[in-house]
Amino acid sequence: MLLEKVEISGFRSIESGLEISIGSPTILAGHNDAGKSAVLDAVAFLLGDIKLSDRDRTYDQPGVDGELTRVSETIVEGLFNVTPDEAEELSIGRQLRVRRAYREGGTTLEMLAAVPVDERLQEIESQDVKTLKFRLEGLGLPTTGNKPDLIARLQERAESADKEDKWVSASVAVKRILPRVQRFDATSTQNPEDAILAALRTSYSTHTDDDTVKGNLRALTDTLQTRVAKDAEDLRAHITSQCADVGDIRIDPIVRLDSGLKGVEVSAVNSRDEQVHLGQSGTGRSRRIALAVWQFNANLLSESSQDTILLYDEPDTHLDYGNQRGFMDLLNEQAKVPNVRIIVATHSMNLIDGVDIANVVHLHHVDSRTKADVIADDSEIGSHLGLIAASLGLRNTVLLHERLFVGVEGMTEFRAFPVLFRRATGRQLQACGIAVWPCDNNDGALRFAQYLRDHGREVVIVVDSDSRDTKLFSDASLSARNLKLGDHVITIGAREFEDTFTDEQWAECANREWPRNDGRRWTVDHFSQHRESKFSSKIYEMLRPNTDVEVSGKPDIMMKLALGLKAPGEVPATLSQMFETLIERAR
Repeated sequence: MLLEKVEISGFRSIESGLEISIGSPTILAGHNDAGKSAVLDAVAFLLGDIKLSDRDRTYDQPGVDGELTRVSETIVEGLFNVTPDEAEELSIGRQLRVRRAYREGGTTLEMLAAVPVDERLQEIESQDVKTLKFRLEGLGLPTTGNKPDLIARLQERAESADKEDKWVSASVAVKRILPRVQRFDATSTQNPEDAILAALRTSYSTHTDDDTVKGNLRALTDTLQTRVAKDAEDLRAHITSQCADVGDIRIDPIVRLDSGLKGVEVSAVNSRDEQVHLGQSGTGRSRRIALAVWQFNANLLSESSQDTILLYDEPDTHLDYGNQRGFMDLLNEQAKVPNVRIIVATHSMNLIDGVDIANVVHLHHVDSRTKADVIADDSEIGSHLGLIAASLGLRNTVLLHERLFVGVEGMTEFRAFPVLFRRATGRQLQACGIAVWPCDNNDGALRFAQYLRDHGREVVIVVDSDSRDTKLFSDASLSARNLKLGDHVITIGAREFEDTFTDEQWAECANREWPRNDGRRWTVDHFSQHRESKFSSKIYEMLRPNTDVEVSGKPDIMMKLALGLKAPGEVPATLSQMFETLIERAR
């Protein structure tokens, strides 16, 4: 039974209805204390891995006396896909909704099921004989026979009765097939024993599910101890191969049949035959050991038939860049296992940029309550956002965190914009929280801008003044996309971007980059004569036949001019003013 979606209400900073789709992996991003760890804990609670206390319930509105109160219940609901065998066993469809609720009266696990509207046909198996006969009599059915006969008679009537969806106590069968939870966090890199214990619990669960494991309590314990010890030896060999400088490692699992894999004792023997506890081995060594353990755990998962949720809480916090890349490769390997779902809470740009944008959930606070912002949704643009962003060169972290998105008309502006911005302001675009993408004069760019704006992003489109005469950037077209001239669209140049620069600047650039092949020099008159027409096109047409240096195109011409500027004052005042406006908008 695989978890596909989770909905959280009344849990710490998560007030109500926070929905998150679960993939392999799902990346939880966001600032500190945004609720990433809370989501991991909520999933663990749903699957019975942790218990809650009253402190986990979200604060509610103040009471009549002004004192803070808490909500009456915490509910974490999951949508699960079930296998054909599980569906047949449970007599359900291929999906099942299960929720775990924490209330003042305790914790309950419930499932959404189609139950008879008639209460006499509900919860039949839990009733005593007297109640069963009373219900049968009320339904006009025979009351003879033993308890199984009475139950069978009511169940037969229930099959044909009118039904409604209702939350009922989850059956033992549902509890049995819930996915197990494995959690790894930053402390695992500081204390590798925790990571080793979690990995060996995977093998322990696999062995306890083996039908060949039979016998009395002592024999069964010995069998499991032997099997897990074999896995521990394989794990020891893997750690040694990955971390040769650690020394001779010893791993002794402690199995208790009544409580599972109780614990593990781990030590290393150094070059002097001194036994050293791994927790005292040094942070760097501990990190590499933990990563080796996680790699080994991926192999164990691939051999296990049990559905598993892996919860990683800032797993690469204590890893260097090389090992961060190794962990990304590890995630990709684990994601290939069909019965595994992965949720990662992280600040790492490597992890956020390493997955499809559709699998990134950005958590943030609004009035101290956690909200989820999924950039890619089911809309036409949202479903293709990953492809759009990739074609524009926008990483996931840019889409999530940049404060201002600036669309420029084409590749000419796209290439020159960062150079001119830095020359005018002395700063990088990214340092100011600004991301730039080329619109390329197509409607998709406007739809992309609308999509970003609808998702709370600040957007500005910079276009040539003469583009306002086109249908694409008309008032009607902009209004249809919820964009407004002045607020979201800025025009530059008398006609276009290139004519903001003086004839003197163009002549100087041309003499430097494309000297004439007749030995004469370019003058301001060569450029001023084109001011009343399409300036950039006329310059391109003028330069090509009159120089022996290749003129690659209009973007290259503009880029050479931008790179030739030496001081902030050489950037046209209109561009400098626009850059300052963008910086203000990005704050």
